[in-house]
Amino acid sequence: MAALPYRVVNVFSDGSRFGGNPLAVFTDARKLADDEMQAIARQFNLAETVFVLPGEADGDAARLRIFTPATELPFAGHPVLGAAAVLAAQRSPGPAFTLRCNAGPIGVHEADGHWFLRVPTATQRPAALSASEAATMLGLAQGAVCDVPQWVNTGSEQLLIRASSRDAVLAARPDFARLIAGATLRPGRSIAYLWHAEAGVATVRFFYAQDGAVLEDIGTGSACANLGGYLALGGERGLDWRVEQGDVAGRPNRLRLCIDAAGRVSVGGRVRAMAGGDFHG
Repeated sequence: MAALPYRVVNVFSDGSRFGGNPLAVFTDARKLADDEMQAIARQFNLAETVFVLPGEADGDAARLRIFTPATELPFAGHPVLGAAAVLAAQRSPGPAFTLRCNAGPIGVHEADGHWFLRVPTATQRPAALSASEAATMLGLAQGAVCDVPQWVNTGSEQLLIRASSRDAVLAARPDFARLIAGATLRPGRSIAYLWHAEAGVATVRFFYAQDGAVLEDIGTGSACANLGGYLALGGERGLDWRVEQGDVAGRPNRLRLCIDAAGRVSVGGRVRAMAGGDFHG
């Protein structure tokens, strides 16, 4: 395998040196097979690694392939935003352009030091899980979950659960067996996004089951996109929230969630360059 250039960036940076969600961006993946991309993502062992390919449709700046250490994803927010920042620095495609994921085209733009992605219209369906059952699944007291959880999809379907307070979000300790039983989208994909918002600030946590344990993602753009899509379907307009994630895990992430007057949703954050080099396979 020839040397492959890559960059490491922290997406959704809070401005501190090690805040945000780390991402590896391989800027030229034309010579890589699917299994090699998966193996490299496993080697880096970050939440996601993104591989950049030439755009295949008119108007696309690039095509993206997004991998966790275990599988490929159709869409994920922080890889799209991190790739956008890296490509803008290297190729200068302009302040706004389109990147194509497996889920479809995603418009991105830069404003006020943040990179934003435009969120497709959401679909939603109620979960087969009551608010009471969701609270038990999350290790919370009865009444800590407000509504019936909802499966929401703006590119990557996830289970959204609204908590009654910020303290409830921070106190959650999910049970592995109950997460598998109540929050499984398909075999190997059990996820729950817990959120509460007040005074323009949302506190959120994203849990997933892997290798017999419940793990926590520190900055989840796709889930924030789903939250925005869910709120837009409910009629929210003119919204600009700061979304706080990762604090419990000791890795603060800060996202922006915006819904304009027409109901268009965007998710963004700051991207901080951290490292770069060549990968020798």
